[in-house]
Formats: sequence, C-alpha cells, structure tokens
Amino acid sequence: MVKLAEIKQENIILAAIALFTEKGLEQTSMEAISKKAEVSKRTLYKYYPTKDSLFSMIIERLFSNIHAITDVQFNTTTSVKSQLTAIAETEVKLLCSDDFLSLARMVLSECMRSSKSATIMQEKILDLEGCIGLAQWIEAGIAADKLDVAYPKVASEQFFASIKAIVFWPQMLVHLPPANAEEQQIAIETSVTQFLCTYLKE
Repeated sequence: MVKLAEIKQENIILAAIALFTEKGLEQTSMEAISKKAEVSKRTLYKYYPTKDSLFSMIIERLFSNIHAITDVQFNTTTSVKSQLTAIAETEVKLLCSDDFLSLARMVLSECMRSSKSATIMQEKILDLEGCIGLAQWIEAGIAADKLDVAYPKVASEQFFASIKAIVFWPQMLVHLPPANAEEQQIAIETSVTQFLCTYLKE
C-alpha cells in the first residue's frame, strides 16, 4: 500500500516538473509549487527545502530511468549481438516514451536557461557516473575475450549516441512525433551493427 507521504512527495515532484516546464526554475515560487501539489508549504519544505533540491531530484529521476535499463550482466553463453540488441530495444522504448521526452525536454531547457541549473545537473551526473551499466557490460565482455575496446565509457556513449540521433534528438529539439516502428528498428540495427563492426573480437 502506498503511503500518504509518498503520494505527497510524488505530487510535489509532478507539480515542480509542470511549473519548471512552463515558467523555469527561477520564475517558479515554492508557494506556487505547494498550491499546485495541494500540500502545505510546511510539508513542501519538509521534503524539499529549496527549488534546487527539487530540481536535483528531477534530474536524478531522469537519470535513474536511463541507468535502470543499462544495469545488465554480460552473458558468456549468449551472443554479443543478441545481448546488445536487447539493450538497444530497451533504450529505444524508453527514449520514445512521452513521459521521458517531456522530462528530458524540461531539464535541458532549464539547463540552457540557467547556468546554476546546468551546474546542478553536472554535479548530479558526476554523482551517478558509477551507475553507468553499459560500460561495465563492455568491460565484462573484454574480460570474457569477446570484445576489443580501449575505452569502454567512450564506446558506451557512442552506442547510445547513434540511437539518440534517430529516436531522441529530432523529437527533443524540433518536436517531431515519436519515432515510428521502422525508425526504431533502423536505430537499433544501426547502433548494434556499428558497435559490432568496431569492437567485436574475431
């Protein structure tokens, strides 16, 4: 059973996301957040004493979604291609989600609007760097003598960048509709093929 406190915190986060998207962090007051979340200011400050702490939590939520799908173990009995394809399929599903796109658009817009918000995001990224699972998967593949990768973190960033070029950035920056099934398949096949051609050990 969901506790009342958890419901209140979720309402606060959703209210902050909506208001930050509409007005930006600097122009949004804590009073406006408490009213939209339908909680008292005392309750709001109990969980989130500042707007920065709220923004930090929103960024953490965004990145927790990303890291959750890359928390995978390298399987020595399964082909590298099938494992990588499964990772790509899960990534594409997340990136094509309306909720994820909306949240990512808000965070990026706020960071472009405010150097302070960008600093908060950078600090949060550094805090969460150890959670990047694909780089760890690649390292395990190297140890299993299946992959030849000099820089696992760079390789993981390249892999996701090739996916995002088709199913994320066009939708993010120019508000194109979510990628259709054909575009999603192209993103998956292209990213997997590029990775294997570059890093699969013969």
